[in-house]
Amino acid sequence: MEKTLTPEESLQIIQKSISNSRRNMREGSFYFLLWGWALILASLANYFLIRYLIGKEQYEDIMLMSLLAWGVFIVAAMIIQFIYQARSGKKERVITHLDRYIKIVWIAAGLLMGLMAFLSLKVNAFPTPFILGVTAMATAVSGLMVRFRPLVIGAIVFLTAAVVSSYLSGTEQLLAFAVAMVLGYLIPGYILRTSNSGNDV
Repeated sequence: MEKTLTPEESLQIIQKSISNSRRNMREGSFYFLLWGWALILASLANYFLIRYLIGKEQYEDIMLMSLLAWGVFIVAAMIIQFIYQARSGKKERVITHLDRYIKIVWIAAGLLMGLMAFLSLKVNAFPTPFILGVTAMATAVSGLMVRFRPLVIGAIVFLTAAVVSSYLSGTEQLLAFAVAMVLGYLIPGYILRTSNSGNDV
C-alpha cells in the first residue's frame, strides 16, 4: 500500500523539483545566451544586408540573402550547441518532470516557429510578430514553471515586441526583434547564469 503524502511533504517535493529545475536551467543558461546572440546577429545582419541591397537596387537578391543571413547564424549556433552538448554530456544531474515539460514546450515552440515562418513566406507576410508571440509563450511557461521572474518579464517583452512589430515595416521589425532578444533572452540569461538556484529571483 502506497504511503499517502501529507500537504507539507507534497509541498517539499514540489519545491525540491522547482529548485532542481532552476539549477538545471541555470547550468543550461548557455543555450539562452548562445541562441540569444545568434538570433540578434542574424537579425542585424539581415537588416544591414537589406539596407545595402535596397541602396544598390538589387531587390531580387533580398530574399536569398535574408535566408542566407539567418541560415548561417542558425547553423553555426546548432554546431556550437552540438559541440557543447558532446563535451558536457557526461555531467550527472537530476532530471525532473518540470525539465521534461519545459523541453517539450520549447520543441513544440521551435516547430511552431518554423511553421509560422513557412506560412508567412507563402502569404508574403513578415513572420517576426508571430515568432515573437510564440517565443513569449514558451518563455513565460519556462519562467512560471521554475518561478524565475526575469524570464516572465522577458516573456512580457517578447509579447509587447510582437504587437509593436506588427505596426512596423519589415526592416524595422528586424530591429525590434534584436532589441526583444537582448531584453528577453540575453539579460535573463546572464541573470540566470549568476543567480542562486535556491532562491526565487
